[in-house]
Amino acid sequence: MNLKRIHTGYLLGLSLLISSVIYFFASNWEGIERIEKIELAIGLMLLFFVGATILSRFQHSHRFLEKWLWLIGTIAFGVSVALIGQTYNSHADSYLLYLIWLVPAVIFGALTGYKAFYVLSFLLSQLAFYFYVFPTSYFPNWKPETALILVFIYLLFTHGWFFLSRSPWLRSNWIMFGSFCLIHFVFIASSFGYWEYSTLLAWIYVGYGLISVFLWKHREHKELFILSGIALGLFLFGKMLEGLGDALGDLLPFFLLIVVGIIVFLTTKYLPRLERSDKGSETWKRVFKSSLLFVVTVVCTVMLISAFSGIMFLIFSWDNALAFMFSSLFLLLLPGLALKENIPFLSTILLLSGLSILSLANLIDAFSNGFQPETIVVMLISFCIISAVLKLITNAWIGSYAYLLANGVLLLFLFKLEESLISMESYEPLLLLVLVLGNGLIHILGRDGWFNRNALVYSIVPLFILTFFFEGEWLYWLLNSVFLLLTTLLVFYKPWQFNSFRYWVGIVLWYAFLFYKYYDIAWSLVHKSITLLVAGLLVLMITRMVSRKYKETAVEEPTFVANRWKLIWFVVLLMVSFVTYNGVKNEIALQSGKEIRLALAPVDPRSMLQGDYVTLRYDISTLPGTVLPANKKIKVVLTLTSDGVYEYGGYYKVEGHWSKEYEPSDEDVVLNGITYSEHDVQYGIESFFIPEGDGQVVEDKTMAIIKVSEDGNALLIELD
Repeated sequence: MNLKRIHTGYLLGLSLLISSVIYFFASNWEGIERIEKIELAIGLMLLFFVGATILSRFQHSHRFLEKWLWLIGTIAFGVSVALIGQTYNSHADSYLLYLIWLVPAVIFGALTGYKAFYVLSFLLSQLAFYFYVFPTSYFPNWKPETALILVFIYLLFTHGWFFLSRSPWLRSNWIMFGSFCLIHFVFIASSFGYWEYSTLLAWIYVGYGLISVFLWKHREHKELFILSGIALGLFLFGKMLEGLGDALGDLLPFFLLIVVGIIVFLTTKYLPRLERSDKGSETWKRVFKSSLLFVVTVVCTVMLISAFSGIMFLIFSWDNALAFMFSSLFLLLLPGLALKENIPFLSTILLLSGLSILSLANLIDAFSNGFQPETIVVMLISFCIISAVLKLITNAWIGSYAYLLANGVLLLFLFKLEESLISMESYEPLLLLVLVLGNGLIHILGRDGWFNRNALVYSIVPLFILTFFFEGEWLYWLLNSVFLLLTTLLVFYKPWQFNSFRYWVGIVLWYAFLFYKYYDIAWSLVHKSITLLVAGLLVLMITRMVSRKYKETAVEEPTFVANRWKLIWFVVLLMVSFVTYNGVKNEIALQSGKEIRLALAPVDPRSMLQGDYVTLRYDISTLPGTVLPANKKIKVVLTLTSDGVYEYGGYYKVEGHWSKEYEPSDEDVVLNGITYSEHDVQYGIESFFIPEGDGQVVEDKTMAIIKVSEDGNALLIELD
């Protein structure tokens, strides 16, 4: 076992442990009291930090493990903050959670220089901004001018991350490429649609995209030049389709066909001149050619699919699947195969378009006409055509696409066969099992190459899907165990270690399993946490035993917290103090606050870290007859009704001014909130966290019991 596998073993083991912690707290298990939950969260956070500190005091060869423990302890802090919100029914996925979490991550990054802290900080800053703009518990209804300002603010702060990632003291490719892609994505997403400033942002992005292309043309990271060209090309293509759709009507397919012809002619004529040109280095010409071909291929393929489908629809309509199949075969696939040696660029476009139209015709025919004899013929012939294309082509990208479509057509055929002839409720998993066994056999018997790698993917991915079937039965546990065993072998089995593709497939599916199982509500999060805890400890123990056989020279460089551990532990103590203070503060508010009842109406979503919750809307969430400024602090007066429920009393205070003259009364309650529209207020009590799977228990609740402190802050106690 080489060092890479040892690192992977520790990483997977620690990932299982922190996943166990998150799953346990997200389950909102009622077997633990409020104070005990917070104490447990603080204890687990300190456990990671103490472990990291102990490792830092010794000279050893696993310095990476110490770094990961500091990082996981920081993640545990975020989980602890989220737990406070869950325990005291505060905002679900509030931007404040990620903003608070961001502070120690940035400080630890500055103190240690460990890049993973900066990557975590980048992700947390993105989540904080996202949940500020799109909160989960209410819809802020931003004005167009405010939305435009928010877009510019986001672009500015993400540019800040981009330039920091290229600075000598950070140098993080993860942050650089992540921020660069997000900048272009937000620009493009904001440039489409019917809101007032989409046209303005579109013109700004045209200029920005052109500057970006020319700026990165001769710089160090040619990948940024490629990404800029791809983004700008796809943006211009989308805008062209947006404008031409209404203008040309039924003539649009013919126009697109002409445009494809012109683009192909110019590209095939220009590229040989580029290769013969003396301008620029060979590297620059290669990068430019590959990026240009990628953008042009994607654009032309989409346009050709649209044009061909539109013309065929005008002639035959989609009901005639045979016409589409033979037309795509003779007009696209066969010419594409004939041109693969002479004009590979045009061949790629024709093959991709032909395969797409062929598969789309199968899909539409199967679900519109049922399982008719013609459907059987179309699917069988299509499968044979795609298989023949797979046999005749050598391009790995086209081959991978064709392999995907072949599996799709086969699965569609089996599905329709089962639906029409067998009609067994439990038969669907067997369809996936056919793909698992068939592709697995191809992978075992085949030689290494793109075909063999595709067989691996389409054997292990259907097996991953099968892990969600048969909940509560022995087959469920068997399939989950087989999947985890196979993915572990892909990562650790020694004869396969030379194959990096198998390694990365195993790693990706490992973490996909952890992520998606979190949302698989049939398997209790409490049970998951225990299972993952045991699995994590086993992985760490096995990795430790195996790593003893691997001899590595002890790392001579000092720990990355050398001479800084006092500052770092000062930050840790501040983190513990913050969690403790908020827990105590909320507990005091519960004990001393005034209890009131409010009318409500709930709906059910789910928090990323905090588990299941109910989003509440109160009668007092809307203040009738008001025109409120957005995003301002407000104090709302509530008065007691004859039936013991508090309602809006007609008075509110914004920016130090009462709506009308108000005389305080001992019977009234003044509640703090934030305005988010001309009539609506959020009070911070809109999220009620519930034990996993108990959503139906609160469906009939009509009242909320609230505790209000003397300063007007509210805590949600229970629903009635």
